Amino acid sequence: MSWLHAAFDSVSDAQDALEQLAEAGVDASEIEVRSSIPLVHEVCPVGLEVRSRVPLMAVVGGLTGATVAFLLVSLSSQAYPLPTGGMPIVPLPTAGVITFEGLALGAILCTVATVLYECRLPRLGGGSGPLDHHLASGSIIVAAKSDAGGSDAWAAKASATEVQPAT
Repeated sequence: MSWLHAAFDSVSDAQDALEQLAEAGVDASEIEVRSSIPLVHEVCPVGLEVRSRVPLMAVVGGLTGATVAFLLVSLSSQAYPLPTGGMPIVPLPTAGVITFEGLALGAILCTVATVLYECRLPRLGGGSGPLDHHLASGSIIVAAKSDAGGSDAWAAKASATEVQPAT
């Protein structure tokens, strides 16, 4: 098995290549599309369902941050018992502000971490792809796994192609 990388100069050529790959029976999980500009749903492998964990992880991060912030306020006021005449050391409105800030910080940090994880950034271990230098000029790179006898007709409109062994 190897990867065939093809650089396309237009969105329509890249979409045509993806449709030809779908017609040839190539699974969407064996196709990779890269671009220097966001394409969202303009160029997407046929049959690929784009899902993200960002909304769920933002809620989880927010709840975790709020819990940690509230515990920080609550436990620190209990750890230092000061005589206040029956009044709380930290009143609820102040605890609410700190809890809200913890919620916001937790949601933001968890969202950023999830986006970086889903985008596989930073790429510390791997080098660049064989045609990544075409990305700077606005090309769209489509890579598909293929066996030695597979058809490469989908890459006919590509401005450049290169085969890379699968790792």
